[in-house]
Amino acid sequence: MLGAGFQLTQLHRAHSDVSYSRFLSCQKLHVSSSNLERFLESVTPFVPTHYLFKTILGERGGSDVQLQQPYFVLGDLWESFAEWSAYGTGFPLTLNNNNNNKDQVFQYYVPSLSAIQIYADSHVLCSPLQARRLGEESESDFRDSSSDGSSSESERGLCYPKEHQEDSSSDDGEALSSQRRLIFEYLERDLPYIREPFADKMSDLASRFPELNTLRSCDLLPSSWFSVAWYPVYRIPTGPTLKDLDACFLTYHSLHTPFQAPGVTTKSVRAVPSESVEKMALPVFGLASYKLRGSVWTSIKGSAHELVNSLFQAAHNWLRLHQVNHPDFIFFCRQ
Repeated sequence: MLGAGFQLTQLHRAHSDVSYSRFLSCQKLHVSSSNLERFLESVTPFVPTHYLFKTILGERGGSDVQLQQPYFVLGDLWESFAEWSAYGTGFPLTLNNNNNNKDQVFQYYVPSLSAIQIYADSHVLCSPLQARRLGEESESDFRDSSSDGSSSESERGLCYPKEHQEDSSSDDGEALSSQRRLIFEYLERDLPYIREPFADKMSDLASRFPELNTLRSCDLLPSSWFSVAWYPVYRIPTGPTLKDLDACFLTYHSLHTPFQAPGVTTKSVRAVPSESVEKMALPVFGLASYKLRGSVWTSIKGSAHELVNSLFQAAHNWLRLHQVNHPDFIFFCRQ
């Protein structure tokens, strides 16, 4: 259960010298950032970066063009959530507008999987036989969450590989792909307090669908994405309960990485000095919030309020374009 992973031992760890040093160092950073911006930074995963290269022959004796594609392995992405799933991820949250260190707390959030859809070309899975083996033994296991049936997986939104065809357009006239292969989908429907932490949930799903650990972002179509639900668990110092600090969030992240032309710099890829490895950020492209109230979250000249609205609209547009009924998003919107 979500709450079970945060017993007294974890809270003691959060009060350790290491966490407190991190608290003090973070207080010195981002002093001009809003609480929301610091939250978004703290929940952005970084994963080891790999590269593919593709050469395009030049026309009529012209120079060849080499494209590079940074990519990551999905298993590395799930692993990046391991520590957050065990202890939560924290960030300095300012309680007023003056960024005074005395008026800051270190707020911790725990992640859980909210939704995921993986689209890829048919060659990604070796054969229909393999796809069937990833489920149980019956074709009935390849139903999506809209299928009739009483299986618990169907009710919770679990979908194994199947052919998925669409021939429709969005309201703004942008046509969807006429043929796409939805190879995996999961839409969480459990109540927040009984959900597994993100890393545990992905481990469970990968035990039934091993490709969740081995697929590469470069093999996935642009419509591939996942969403994380973030719920507050504790803060340092603890102090009295503050209603303004019980905000919950859904973040949306892309699982696809595109090819790049020569000389193009990827802002999301950067070296991590302490690890001597290049890592790629998966920034938040969409956001939904619940219990977001007060000046604690929207205090910097209205910029945070605009950011919330912009990211919410991006999430809404994405779900509408891809015709997804995301249970958590629907719940957040109704509150």
